[in-house]
Amino acid sequence: MEVAGTFNVRAVAGPGLSPGVLFRSAALDHLRDEGRNSLRACGIRTVIDLRDVTERATADTTGDWSVAHHPLYDPRTGPPQIGDVAVVYRTLLDERGGALTEALRALAYAPAPVLVHCTAGKDRTGLVVALALAAVGVPDAVILDDYARSGTQVRPHREEPVRRLLAGLSLDPADYTRALELHLDSPPPAMASALAHVRGRYETVTNYLRAHGFTETDFEALRVRLLDTTELTVLHLSDVHATAAAPLYTQVDGTARVRQVAERVESSMLRPDVVVVTGDLSHHGESSTYPALAAAFAELRARLGCPVVVVPGNHDEPSSFTTVFGRNPIEHVHGFRVIGLDTAAGSVSREDLDRLRAELGSPAPNGTILALHHPPVPSPAATLAGRELAAPDELAAALDGSDVMAILAGHFHHPMSGMFAGIPLWVGGSLAYLQDIGTSADTVVGFDAPTYSIVRCSRHGVSALPIPLHTPDVLFRSSPTLTAAAP
Repeated sequence: MEVAGTFNVRAVAGPGLSPGVLFRSAALDHLRDEGRNSLRACGIRTVIDLRDVTERATADTTGDWSVAHHPLYDPRTGPPQIGDVAVVYRTLLDERGGALTEALRALAYAPAPVLVHCTAGKDRTGLVVALALAAVGVPDAVILDDYARSGTQVRPHREEPVRRLLAGLSLDPADYTRALELHLDSPPPAMASALAHVRGRYETVTNYLRAHGFTETDFEALRVRLLDTTELTVLHLSDVHATAAAPLYTQVDGTARVRQVAERVESSMLRPDVVVVTGDLSHHGESSTYPALAAAFAELRARLGCPVVVVPGNHDEPSSFTTVFGRNPIEHVHGFRVIGLDTAAGSVSREDLDRLRAELGSPAPNGTILALHHPPVPSPAATLAGRELAAPDELAAALDGSDVMAILAGHFHHPMSGMFAGIPLWVGGSLAYLQDIGTSADTVVGFDAPTYSIVRCSRHGVSALPIPLHTPDVLFRSSPTLTAAAP
């Protein structure tokens, strides 16, 4: 990348890596406006500066990003002026493991996209990037290829001042040659030697990082940040319609059906990462059902080992719902963000739209899933005409340019897929009943055919599958591992 005011700028790329989340460069002290605009166009949100305070410019050079300082060299000695590049790397690995680990932790957790730099973007930056890639399983060939690219980028910008620096040090020819390589080149054998040094002492790069304080949570965050294989599995429930006394329509016990879903999913091969419940927990505002439902959701959370995000529907009593379940929840799971939006009134309030815009102003590493009760598109059922979200254009404007990759809704009591503002939309079926969409506008028919859904989201797309709560008849069985019991 050509960036006015700096050099050696590129995205870290390769098979299996997320595009556009990690960048590297030389120092940004002399960025010009057009260079700052180039980085801004990449969406850079965090800059990790690996230099100590004596190396930095005194003037403010920040842009629209936050800057985290993680000096790697010992501040008492600073960057080496001479030496063998491979030896310098081994010394950094042996003596500055804690600093390297902190830099990787910053990379894992800082708002993305992230740019890492030192002075030339070659040695310290190269080592941090190499350790990060190795820690998430990127092949050495990819790591060395990325590292080697610095050589041709650095020399045109640094050769003249480096030669002036070394001319005053009275070096013999061999030391002079090694010093030139240290300052100007990125020979793949040097980085290969560094990785071999780590593995020789710790067996793996991950063991090296663990020895210096990197936790399993840190590794997961780093994998989420760098790898392009992250997928979020959502268990989607909607329209429970729990009642306080007799079962709804004499046979629908909403709270019991939530527990039945927990049993079915726990005993299946499905492994949800988050549960999303899109409204109408109670029937006709029967808030006395909320404590039992909260207990059922807590059981669901414990059995499946994942968070539960709950939003209200038009049947819910607003004040009691907020007291028990909260309002406008946000959960971060595996680099994805799940945002709950209150549409119980059939629309989204101006205040909630503003809050949503503010939250979406900071993208999540892997994207956002929006959960709400009222679908922002109409149902094909005549009896549901006009029951969709009011003023959908206002929501579309709030989502414009955001990282929302899927919208989950309920309310219609029948599964439905669609698109809204260019975003995939899934309307989950109801745990209470399935609505017949083929009736006239003045007729409502409900079938005792409750469903829940599994929704999978990744950078490659979104898929959704409705699953019947009642076990259907088994026609055949091809494997003893299938979850449905034979009759």
